[in-house]
Amino acid sequence: MKTVVLGISVASLLFATVGVGWRFRHDLELAGASASVGSRVVSTPCGPIEVQQAGQGIPLLMIHGSGGGHDQGMAWARPLTKQGVQVIAMSRFGYLRTPRPTDASPEAQADAHVCLLDALGIEKAAVMGVSAGGPSAMQTAIRHPDRVSALVLLVPIAFKPGDVNHSAPPVSDKKDALLLRLLASDFLFWSALHVARDSLMRHVLATPP
Repeated sequence: MKTVVLGISVASLLFATVGVGWRFRHDLELAGASASVGSRVVSTPCGPIEVQQAGQGIPLLMIHGSGGGHDQGMAWARPLTKQGVQVIAMSRFGYLRTPRPTDASPEAQADAHVCLLDALGIEKAAVMGVSAGGPSAMQTAIRHPDRVSALVLLVPIAFKPGDVNHSAPPVSDKKDALLLRLLASDFLFWSALHVARDSLMRHVLATPP
């Protein structure tokens, strides 16, 4: 009897593992297909960069955060196309179809932003950086001020001088390590979305569910 129960348990576990693996791969393929809709990869002197464009008017380079690529940027900025804005949403280094170079610093990414503008024939653009897109947005304005008509920062990750009081409690080393591991693993992030969606949104994406 014990052998039968054990066999059923093992078979159930194997079935569940196969099912989870299939669902993960399926969801990942769907997400990849969805994220590539409307975008193209542009060759620039700084390497290939994925970009999606919409609207006509004032050029706006939209720099996304850590939760997505050009698709996230376009989701943020598309409503502006109704206000006479041409949205240029790109994927930063290592996101979606933009490869990650050896030097993926905010300074190098800022130079790549300008390479993209050059490739698109745009002389000057407003630059909007969201969250983790903030550092390279700021570096674009610092390093290439003649190419930036305006700088907009939304909840940016930015340097804070040591003499400025904390507006939020510091993150523990353990939580910081967990956040980095979640962001580095498609499977862990996908699992968290299914098991603890609200906690993921609150603690990893810093967004009230």
